[in-house]
Amino acid sequence: MTKSPKVIFNSIFTFALNNPDSKYRNHNKSIKRVTDMYDYYTNEEKRAMSMHDYYTGKLTKEKTMNLVMENGHFASESEVERRKKLSVKYLENSNLWQGVLSFNNDYINENIDIHKLEQELATNILPKFFKKCGFKDTKKMFYQLSLHTDTDNLHFHFSFMEKQPNYIYSKNKVGYRRAGELSQVEIDFLKNQVIHTIEKEKIYTPLLKETNKDIGELKKYFSPKEKNYLLRNKKDLLLEEKILKLGQLLYHERIGKDTKIKYGSIKNKEIINLTREIKSYIFSNSNSDFKLEYDNFKGSLKNINTYFHKINEDNNIKNINVDTSLTDSKNKYIDNYIYNAIVNYADYHYKKESKTSNKIKENDIIQEIILKHYLKNKKQTRKNILKNYLSNSNPRQKFKNKSDIETAIKNINDEMEEAQKEFSKLFQNDKENAI
Repeated sequence: MTKSPKVIFNSIFTFALNNPDSKYRNHNKSIKRVTDMYDYYTNEEKRAMSMHDYYTGKLTKEKTMNLVMENGHFASESEVERRKKLSVKYLENSNLWQGVLSFNNDYINENIDIHKLEQELATNILPKFFKKCGFKDTKKMFYQLSLHTDTDNLHFHFSFMEKQPNYIYSKNKVGYRRAGELSQVEIDFLKNQVIHTIEKEKIYTPLLKETNKDIGELKKYFSPKEKNYLLRNKKDLLLEEKILKLGQLLYHERIGKDTKIKYGSIKNKEIINLTREIKSYIFSNSNSDFKLEYDNFKGSLKNINTYFHKINEDNNIKNINVDTSLTDSKNKYIDNYIYNAIVNYADYHYKKESKTSNKIKENDIIQEIILKHYLKNKKQTRKNILKNYLSNSNPRQKFKNKSDIETAIKNINDEMEEAQKEFSKLFQNDKENAI
């Protein structure tokens, strides 16, 4: 059984007097249709009167007509007359489009104040609709709307025209729109925007708040000041190795630059791919808390898309094509935030490592031992690897315990220092000979 649509839309159009597609040459009738439209819109018997306006005396204090302009304000009587003349002028080259949006009264009353919807239509919904119709600049559109209550269903009348050529054709050429008929895609977009505005305070806004909260929680995992910064997780040697490699690449790519890196500006494909590998590795091997937060974020995005899908269903739209630009932008935002955190941490970490002494350290050898054995058997723990290695009776193993490692490293470093002194003497002799 087909549901009754929440929003019903009907429209007509009148070709511009100079539109080459127009076969109707009685210009006087076209002009009369434009001017009569204003008299119909501003008919006081059809005007919506609120009790608030009645008790505050607004109905008698302000002499405005039942016509809302582009800025959301009601037009004065003189303004209505001015707009009549302008519309006749614009009709020379612009089509006139007229539409009616009607609703079930209970549906409106349960979800939104009708005057708030009136303002949203004028300042937000219709400008978006014009963009969808192919018009380039909403400021070059001439439009108005009027709320009527003279039938069983609340309904808005609205009309629009181009003040000057404003329709985008192929190769970005701009001219007046010749086509008068609105496409089904354009109509569905308008209906969906209206339903979204009516229901968003009740359903959509809480969903969006939840998504933004999830984003905030995810960002904490990549902030050095909060929670356990995933990029400082020393337990995962493969992750650490990738980060150092990335830092090295970034260092050679940006020698002499100390500013923060923007991931989006990186052109080096090896850096881009390695950054993505690190992100994938973090997401697949991170702790359960992080995975839970990320799953919550993905769930919130899915709920938003489900909400827009339902709007299409409620409008009886058969070919449902949900606009995912909002959720895509949220997803892209958190990805870029993480990518930026990775490249900047890797850059900082590598520079920090580079500034340390050139001497071989105990941890360098231990790290190499662990990495080598870890790659062979990833199920081993750091502790077990060291324990097995240091207690290994294999005669080919040079080091039997920690003290052996320390002694060997000391001897190596002493030899390095001696070699460095001898090397320096060569330069000293050359200097003396030159003198």
